[in-house]
Amino acid sequence: MKMKIILVNLLLLSLPSLAYLDMGTGSYILQSLLAGFFAVVYFVKIYWFKLSAFISKIFKKKNSHK
Repeated sequence: MKMKIILVNLLLLSLPSLAYLDMGTGSYILQSLLAGFFAVVYFVKIYWFKLSAFISKIFKKKNSHK
């Protein structure tokens, strides 16, 4: 509950910043977000195939002993 109050105070009572973000900065932020997203997708893909191959090896061994 205390954390929610602090979060609301930070979001609603913040002072305006006097910063300038040009178009190059916006495209850099977008590029970074997209690169991070695709990196996560790539690593999930790699480890998903390794995990599924490991599980299939386990079940093949169990079926071959019967």
